[in-house]
Amino acid sequence: MCGSSNNQTIVVGNHECCSQAPFVQDKLCAPYTLTTAAPLVIYALNTNPSKTFVSGTISLDSGLTGGNVTVDFLLGTAIVETETLTAPGILAFTKTGFTSITLTGVGAAPFTPPYQGEFCITPRYALG
Repeated sequence: MCGSSNNQTIVVGNHECCSQAPFVQDKLCAPYTLTTAAPLVIYALNTNPSKTFVSGTISLDSGLTGGNVTVDFLLGTAIVETETLTAPGILAFTKTGFTSITLTGVGAAPFTPPYQGEFCITPRYALG
């Protein structure tokens, strides 16, 4: 590690298979609650999606019995990958090539009890 400030860290990899490149690494964790069927944007990228690598977890801790939450990874408005979470459950991922992540509850809204969980996302941006 070369240095850090708040939640940002500059990391220089020791990659034997390819050239070394410094990255800035952020970390964002927050709870979420879904009460309606409208998609909730939990992450939106403001850098080049082909040069950003994102790892993270999304948990679904509670919600409708038998219900689930759809996790969509989008590039602009196009869905590039979809995952499904059922409570209690967790999705772990490492991805590139997307610009946002949305969560959508499945079932009759308003959701009672609401879908609730937490997401932790760690994007890595190449410097230079």
